[in-house]
Amino acid sequence: MLEQAQEESARPSARADLWGGLFWLALGIAIAVASWNMDRLERQGVSFYTAPGLVPGILGVLFVLCGCVLAARALREGALGRVQRPALLLNRDTLRRAGIALVLTIGFAVGLVGHGVPFPVAATAFLFLQIAVLQYPERKARNEVGRGLLVAAAVAASAAATISLLFQYVFLVRLP
Repeated sequence: MLEQAQEESARPSARADLWGGLFWLALGIAIAVASWNMDRLERQGVSFYTAPGLVPGILGVLFVLCGCVLAARALREGALGRVQRPALLLNRDTLRRAGIALVLTIGFAVGLVGHGVPFPVAATAFLFLQIAVLQYPERKARNEVGRGLLVAAAVAASAAATISLLFQYVFLVRLP
């Protein structure tokens, strides 16, 4: 019971979720519209599946769907009511985790991709580090560090392989 109360107090207010849902909805619409208006290169014989706006368009539609789900959940939880949970402010742990994610992402983009490291290897290393480093405090608290590293390795290897195969054989994009 205490754990459920702590979990509830750690969530943002329903009103914050409503604003977040509306933001993702608007961003998704903007991305989907912009990708629809991109040149499809039909005159050059480019197939529909390799058109430049396809992936951004899919992502835009997914943003719209996620924004709608988040906004609907917020409305169901009373986002328009007078009583709200206190606004959730960024704390030191959240900022630390965001900083780690940013450093690892920039390291992947600048240090690994396009510098002789095959994309599947770079992606596996990046994903493994993201998962292992960001889950480490929770895994250590539960005495599951070894298991966490195995899970991180399995997820990273399978995700990197899936992403590589998808881009090379479905979207016909050569990866560095």
